[in-house]
Amino acid sequence: MTPSLFSLLFTLLLTTIFYEINVVLVSGHCQSYQKELLLQLKNKLVFYSSSSLKLVKWNQSLDCCMWKGVTCDVRGRVIDLDLSNEWIFDGIDDSSNLFNLQHLQSLNLANNDFNSNFPSGFDKLLNLRHLNLSNAGFTGQIPVEISRMKSLVTLDLSVDADFYLGLKLEKPNLVILVQNLKELRHLHLDGVNILAQGKEWCQTLSSLASLQVLSMSNCNLSGPIDSSLSKLQSLSVIRLDGNNLSGQFPEKIFQVCALKTLDLSGNLLLEGSLKEFLPASSLETLMLSRTSFGGTLPESIGNLGRLSRIELASCHFSGSIPKTMANLPQLVSLDLSSNNFSSPIPSFSFVKSLTQLNLAHNSLTGSILSTEWSGLSQLVSINLRDNALSGALPATLFGIPSLQSLVLSQNQFIGGLHEPPKLASSSLHSLELDSNMLDGPFPMFVFRLQSLRVLILAFNNFSGPLNFSSVLNLRDLSTLDLSFNSLSINANISNHSSFPQIHTLKLASCKLKRFPNFLKEQSKLSILDLSTNQINEEIPNWVWNAQSLSYLNLSHNFLVNLRGPLQLSEVFLSVLDLRGNKLQGPLPQLSPFMAYVDYSNNNFSSIIQFDDGNLLLRFAHLSLSSPSLIFLSNNSLRGSIPESICNAINLEMLDLSNNYLSGIIPQCLTRMKSLKVLDLSRNNLSGSISGKFSSNCLLQTLNLNGNHLKGKVPKSLANCAGLEVLNLGNNQINDTFPCHLKNISKLQVLVLRQNNFHGLISCPNDNSSWPQLQIIDLASNHFRGELPCHWLQTWKAMMVASDEFKILVLKDDFEVNFEFNNYEMYPTLWPNASATNTTLPLIIRSTLHKKELEGTNISQGIYYQDAVTLTIKGFERKLMKISSPFTSIDFSCNKFAGQIPEVLGEFKVLYALNLSHNGFTGLIPSSLGNLQHLESLDLSSNSLSGQIPQHLGDLHFLAVLNLSHNQLEGGIPIGSQFQTFSEDSFKDNKGLCGMPLKENCSVNGLPPSKDKHSDDGTHIDWNFLSIELGFVFGLGIVILPLMLYKRWRVWYCKHIDGLLSRFFPLLNQRSRSRGRRAPRSTKTQLRNKQR
Repeated sequence: MTPSLFSLLFTLLLTTIFYEINVVLVSGHCQSYQKELLLQLKNKLVFYSSSSLKLVKWNQSLDCCMWKGVTCDVRGRVIDLDLSNEWIFDGIDDSSNLFNLQHLQSLNLANNDFNSNFPSGFDKLLNLRHLNLSNAGFTGQIPVEISRMKSLVTLDLSVDADFYLGLKLEKPNLVILVQNLKELRHLHLDGVNILAQGKEWCQTLSSLASLQVLSMSNCNLSGPIDSSLSKLQSLSVIRLDGNNLSGQFPEKIFQVCALKTLDLSGNLLLEGSLKEFLPASSLETLMLSRTSFGGTLPESIGNLGRLSRIELASCHFSGSIPKTMANLPQLVSLDLSSNNFSSPIPSFSFVKSLTQLNLAHNSLTGSILSTEWSGLSQLVSINLRDNALSGALPATLFGIPSLQSLVLSQNQFIGGLHEPPKLASSSLHSLELDSNMLDGPFPMFVFRLQSLRVLILAFNNFSGPLNFSSVLNLRDLSTLDLSFNSLSINANISNHSSFPQIHTLKLASCKLKRFPNFLKEQSKLSILDLSTNQINEEIPNWVWNAQSLSYLNLSHNFLVNLRGPLQLSEVFLSVLDLRGNKLQGPLPQLSPFMAYVDYSNNNFSSIIQFDDGNLLLRFAHLSLSSPSLIFLSNNSLRGSIPESICNAINLEMLDLSNNYLSGIIPQCLTRMKSLKVLDLSRNNLSGSISGKFSSNCLLQTLNLNGNHLKGKVPKSLANCAGLEVLNLGNNQINDTFPCHLKNISKLQVLVLRQNNFHGLISCPNDNSSWPQLQIIDLASNHFRGELPCHWLQTWKAMMVASDEFKILVLKDDFEVNFEFNNYEMYPTLWPNASATNTTLPLIIRSTLHKKELEGTNISQGIYYQDAVTLTIKGFERKLMKISSPFTSIDFSCNKFAGQIPEVLGEFKVLYALNLSHNGFTGLIPSSLGNLQHLESLDLSSNSLSGQIPQHLGDLHFLAVLNLSHNQLEGGIPIGSQFQTFSEDSFKDNKGLCGMPLKENCSVNGLPPSKDKHSDDGTHIDWNFLSIELGFVFGLGIVILPLMLYKRWRVWYCKHIDGLLSRFFPLLNQRSRSRGRRAPRSTKTQLRNKQR
């Protein structure tokens, strides 16, 4: 038995060996016709041989089954052909030999550049199960022949989103493409232009029972997702990101048991919420960023034990971050940024696999001490930017060995920074702690973080001296920003040649007195910000020799001169900011690469002439591809504006305000097609406004205030359909109300004050409106008539607050700090320390917009801030906008008549209303009591009558009130804001009484009369009359009985005589003596009279 068993096993082993040898020999022997087909295919393909790793090695001497990219079956037939990444750019069409390889089961032509229409011969490959043509370079319509490949298990036709030609599915559409592909398990159509509604493609795909992977990113899919997709219980991957899907996401899809990956990011209108998650869920990746998903995160999210990646950035989630997230042991990446979470950060101490944590741009509170950061040994990136986090920063946070990026900017962290215990092992590349409340001495340990490349500690309160020699330790440093602390930096070092070559250096407000000497050696410096320092010297000419420098901000110093020779035309500067210095002399020439230049608030005094060679005459060099922004305001420039300024064909913003320019406005300026902002205010310009605005006008702001312009408002200005700010105030324009501008629906600011405008302000056929109007100033003109109610009702922006409204900051001076990072600049307003008015800045709400330039990357994020000078609370103020609602109406000093319209009470965000010095009559509308944000109300010098509405006393923000010089009467509302105003607010209203007037009101609320009777004789003083009547009545009770009754008269006289005799005895004696001398005749006469 044993030998027989041994012999059997030996025979079996020998047979297996021979079989394997036979298989190897057979499979390694390519059939000749297969080799011939492959060589013919190679000869027809056009590819870069220097980049090829497969085709370049195909040759006749080698067996084709041994060629790279070729796999054969046991019979030597090619079943797998992989020519991906071979730099092929031509050679496959409908007749290609490729389609004669009938035994192919897998074909991969991915990542090539055929750059030709999609060939239509793939259906000839009857055995093909796997087809990968992703990023192969085919374009146009996907042929219908693909739908006939019934054996396909995998189909990948994906195209990168940035491939501008791409593929499309129209005829056939998606329905026809997949209707016969019943074996399909993996479908990748990323980047294919499908243009299908949700219900249509969902129901089509729901018939593919074996489908496991569905990937259709960036396919222009739209509409809601149909719940029929949940029928595919084998689905493990759903990628629908970057489409236009909308509506409510079906919750049933979350219940697909096999689902591991769900990516819906980038569908901005797709709504949904996260309900309860079951413990048995297979979900590993959940990506909903940039959708309209919202609500709260359920505590049951802790049941997703397999979850490794969750991205919910830029959604509408709110509430608390569930503490159960600590129960996700496999969590690797968590991104909840840009939501409305408002809780403390839960502890992640037990999520040991966490590598990425991004909770930026929320409202998270509390400290970050609850997490034992040192135990998260795999953590690579932490971003908690822009929250409300507070407390101290744990030192262990800086010592995590694996941590490369730590961003805690824009929070409320306090205290100092302490050196971590494991500093030497740190691999920190980026440390951003700016815009907090950190204080104490500068943390010198950061200069021992050997791997540090980015260090941003700006906008804190670190104090004390700092010697820049410590920076020499950071050999890889590329970005350093220490701006706006309380540091005194000594940036002049002896060994300046050893200073690291950095890309970005920002030392604004660091008490620098000189230019750092190491800057001479910086050959890679691209961004330099030394603004708001105390540098009092010439700008050295080596600054202009830095070929890599693209952004230079030296604003708000004491710079006095630009050291020559100046060769600005040869530098590559894109942004140059020299405003707020003491520079003088001729204007420097512009570089042809300049996108933004600001020389404002200096003492440049060049006379602008046609041939004097200054800046304005060298616009011939400025045929830029990027936008051009020129700011020369608040200098001493004289002369006229030359026509050559229009050579800057891409000029978008030009600000020459507050100079001494004279002459006329060049007509070419109004014809420029690129110009968006033109500010020539407060000069001595004369003539009329050109009547030739381009039909393609892009103007958004036109400010000509404070000149000597005459004539009329050009009709062609109506071509500027995007006009938002029009300021023609303080000129000599003689025209009627500009009804031809009524179709400019984006108009937000209209200032026509102090001109010679006249007539009515109603427009014929007034079927248009200014729905975004927020500031209108028609003061000091000659307008007349009644205010048209139907026109006022169209100003919707004054009635309802909007999220798009901005803020106006009222101040005498201001600074703009441009944050320039990765070729993007963001302005930040900072109060000027030199401002002497202690009442400023005053924050005002406003709806003025913020204009963003379009164009190349260098201009992205550069904003122009519209400034409007208004008369508010009796003073002229310049309003610089930032954000929130503000509206103002000034119709003062005209000849308006009639009643004040009730519709004004609907302007709920109105800040200032001035209708003074007109001829308004009637009552003050009680609806004005609805203006709860009103701070200034002036109705003086009209003919208003009646009583002051009681509701006006409820305007708690009212700071200025003037109702003087009217015909108002009655009592001033009691117990309200009105008692805080002076008597001047109500004077010359003869019928008014009550505080603060000296005239007290009577019981009925009217002032007492100074005369016994009214002027018309009908007034009765009942108080006086009651005294008279009482006296007469009392006297009649005594006198009448004496006259009518003798007995009463005798009794009265007897008792009165007796009473008088008792008190006055002498009177009794005189009475008797007089009685004896009286003649009888007299007594007889008296008796006769008594009878």
